[in-house]
Amino acid sequence: MDHLPNLEDLLAPHRRATEAELQAILDTRHAYVVPGAPPPAAGLAALRTMAAHQFETGGKRLRALLTPALVGAAHGPLPAAVAFGAAIECVHNGTLVHDDIQDGDRLRRGQPTLWTRHGIPQAINAGDALLVAPLALVLRSEAIAPPLRLQLAALLSDALLETIRGQVADIGLRDLERPNLHDITAVHIAKTGPLFGACFVGAALLLGLDRDALAAARDLGRDIGLAFQVRDDLLDVLGEKGRGQPGADLREGKWTFPFLLALQGAPADQADALFALLGRAATGEALTDAEVTQWLAWAHARGGVTAARAHLDHTLAHARLAARRAFPEAAAEVALALCDRLAALDG
Repeated sequence: MDHLPNLEDLLAPHRRATEAELQAILDTRHAYVVPGAPPPAAGLAALRTMAAHQFETGGKRLRALLTPALVGAAHGPLPAAVAFGAAIECVHNGTLVHDDIQDGDRLRRGQPTLWTRHGIPQAINAGDALLVAPLALVLRSEAIAPPLRLQLAALLSDALLETIRGQVADIGLRDLERPNLHDITAVHIAKTGPLFGACFVGAALLLGLDRDALAAARDLGRDIGLAFQVRDDLLDVLGEKGRGQPGADLREGKWTFPFLLALQGAPADQADALFALLGRAATGEALTDAEVTQWLAWAHARGGVTAARAHLDHTLAHARLAARRAFPEAAAEVALALCDRLAALDG
């Protein structure tokens, strides 16, 4: 496996089928109706419209495509993997709808967020539907063998609950006077690791792998989730996050790995000044360009960016080991290609 294929080349063959499955998730035919009566149409069109608007904000569909790519590489049950991948992606989008409301974000990937287009009450309804409908899909899918439906539905439910716990902890960080590296690591693993874990563990279940492989797949999800967030923090300080100039997280008052690592051993007056700055930003006060430039330079000079890069590399090294333990060689190549993609800090 010295010359791994490009990740997009491994995902691309599954994109069309997964997208079609994703778009059909809310097209339910199991409404609660009086026997013999036509199904009620109230709210259905509006719900479909809102779901379409959410999916139209784009995204790489990474969570949707990983499971079919892994299962397809090992010649497993591909239709089942497509259905489960779409379910994970739908849940992910439901969490994003709710996150945007809670954080007051008006844009996602350059597009208006759902609550700004349809109002908060209806966006909450759409987010709820995007969280619940995938579970019904998994439980009813004819593509998934009956013995696996309950296992996959339980896996997805557990991942969703852990993701919600992570969001609760993330919001709780705002109440901490001085969060530390342990706090932010725990939040990132809880928020981002579970749905990636569902991708890998779901693939292992569909491939009929043993208990040791399932445990390694869970480890892989945790490592990929953490790596995803550390990389995101690095892209922000390097100006490669697709959000204009570097420092968008700083302007929002968010604690990130480069800054927390730069704080280690920093003089008390510098630590006090940084905590005060982020506290101001978190309350909505606009930071000046000069302040952002100054503190980005400080994070570089204090070695925070270099340390975060090393932390990313270390996490991905663990992920690569877990990938080789979890999957047969052809499927492991998919996970290893993902690791290589996350190691590249180019947006």
